Amino acid sequence: MKKIFQLFLFAVIVFLNGCMNIDTQILDEIQLSSATGYDLVDEDQYEVTVVYPVYESGGGVKNKTLTTTDNLSKEVRDKLNLKSEKPLVSGKLEVALYSRELAEKGISPILDSLTRDPSVGSNVMIGVADGSTKEILEKQYGETDNGIFLSDLIEQNMEAGIIPKTNLHLFMYGNYSEGMDPIAPIIGLSEDELTLKAIGLFDNDRLVGHVDEKDFSLLRVLMEHKSKKDSFSLEINEHEKVSIFSIGTTLNYKVSKPMEMSDITIHLKIKAYIREYIDGGLKKIKKQQIEKAFEKDIKERGDALVKQFQELGIDPLGVGEEVRTRSRNWDVKKWDDLYPAISIHIVPEVNITETGVLE
Repeated sequence: MKKIFQLFLFAVIVFLNGCMNIDTQILDEIQLSSATGYDLVDEDQYEVTVVYPVYESGGGVKNKTLTTTDNLSKEVRDKLNLKSEKPLVSGKLEVALYSRELAEKGISPILDSLTRDPSVGSNVMIGVADGSTKEILEKQYGETDNGIFLSDLIEQNMEAGIIPKTNLHLFMYGNYSEGMDPIAPIIGLSEDELTLKAIGLFDNDRLVGHVDEKDFSLLRVLMEHKSKKDSFSLEINEHEKVSIFSIGTTLNYKVSKPMEMSDITIHLKIKAYIREYIDGGLKKIKKQQIEKAFEKDIKERGDALVKQFQELGIDPLGVGEEVRTRSRNWDVKKWDDLYPAISIHIVPEVNITETGVLE
């Protein structure tokens, strides 16, 4: 009986292997591209650059790039393979970069090839290049894989609470959602150093604006219902400068009449401690003054961001999603007409629970 079962199991394995047509690949016989970049050549032509690591005997990593031009991204791999001594594989792809010029035109046709590739994971980072993606990918950043370097640059800023979370999955969700729009980091070279310059704002798949560094943390807490490790700084006057670090933030919407021209209120609660204070010791009354100063600053900047989004006709905060979940008669066309003119107010509440060693 045992022998019959073993023969049956062997037959099933052989059958499944044949049906699935499993294609095994040996690492030494392929090139694993870790990052790809797209630059616009003309109306219908893309210049595509891929970078892959070459591991040297001494333990270092040397990055090599291949570049080609085509009007369809699906044909690019075949063209790149004509220049490679080994087959190019996308299974290790960490980052996909798009030039600002291309992003302003729209990146859906290129994103389509990524999402349809089963070897590409949904956690691939999407970024906009402030300049040429080819120039960024051709540089050597220390002794590491360029794809991993770029991915780590974005990911560590997300984990540190500096920028909102973003990846291919979240971008595509925002792109196809009826009540929100996607974002992506804008990366560029500054004195030969790669830096995160801004957060790109998209209308579906087109780049239409950006958020500057001073509002990174504020955008993050307004996009995420719960977050922590967010940093805010404020110059109260010529002599008083203070920095707070959030223990946790919560976001709640008040939508009294969904799908009507009525006010929407976004309540933002921030629990934080004072990380740095320039102007002597801190007393209880001073702590209250600092809380009010931060509330005023966050409200002014938050309302300004919302107004910017409404003027651009985009919704990275997902206000429409909040309305949709509260409405039985959701109509995306009606909401698109309402959104630019509706009154949306930020109401912050800052609670400083600790003042650190300076108190």
